[in-house]
Amino acid sequence: MRYPRWLAIVPLVLTSGCDSRAQASDPPKVVRQSKELESCSSAEDCEGELRCLDLVCRRTQRSAVGDYYAALGATQRAHGDLEGAVAAYTEALGHYDTEKVKLPSEIDCAYGGTLAAARDVKKEYAERGAKVLHRCVLAVPVGGALRSQAMLDLATLGDSGLDPLALGRAQVSDVYLTKGVAKPPPAPVTVTVADSPTLPDKVGSAVRAKLDEQKPALMTCWQTFTGTSKKDALVVTIGVRQAYYKNPDFEDDPSAGSLSLKLEAPGGSLSGADAGADACVRPVLEAAIKAAPRETFTSKITITIK
Repeated sequence: MRYPRWLAIVPLVLTSGCDSRAQASDPPKVVRQSKELESCSSAEDCEGELRCLDLVCRRTQRSAVGDYYAALGATQRAHGDLEGAVAAYTEALGHYDTEKVKLPSEIDCAYGGTLAAARDVKKEYAERGAKVLHRCVLAVPVGGALRSQAMLDLATLGDSGLDPLALGRAQVSDVYLTKGVAKPPPAPVTVTVADSPTLPDKVGSAVRAKLDEQKPALMTCWQTFTGTSKKDALVVTIGVRQAYYKNPDFEDDPSAGSLSLKLEAPGGSLSGADAGADACVRPVLEAAIKAAPRETFTSKITITIK
């Protein structure tokens, strides 16, 4: 019996659409759904009861009162009321807890940042802020804005003694500030010169310039004085007179005189560290005056180092 020719090519047509690589045992592809605060394009992209809002998976179960206090805290912080902001965020956390609604990470992160900002208001805020911020870091997606801001807020706690290694743990700790408070950098030491009556312009300018050159020597005087007296400021006042003094052997000859510098002797009431400061500063001042233009004057010069 002869069959039509078109039947001979049916098997080829039927088999040409099959994937020769497909196996019955291949597992179905698993599509990972986004977690809270991760990106999405539709509700199907988010896991559980999360919804895709503004291309981010978010929870819709919220505490309206808690959200209000969180907004109040943000407003108060923006206006510089850190104490009020901390109190408002604390209220927000309390309402979420009372209503048994999971606290949104963005509120927790903002609370931690506010505590860190208020570290100078109360010491305990720094420790609490470090804990809350670490909790924030563990809860939010890596690479997101909330995590980046939390790290910036944590960096402000470095001077409060934050141990960065505590942030490497997979769960929050009770103590984070274990490195000790960093000492503030020492304030720059200044040297000021006051003269009364005022020195002649050229003399005063030259004396100040020379004393500025000799600042290392004056600093040595200050360090010795502060170490002994436990005071922060060294103040030395010395009476100075520069005048022509006649040679008594040639009183009739006007040219027989010379311009001489005299520094008043220290007062008898000086003792201890004050006497030592005067003895240290005096030769530095005398050398500065001798290097200045030669003019007559009488003045009291006060050198203050602090």
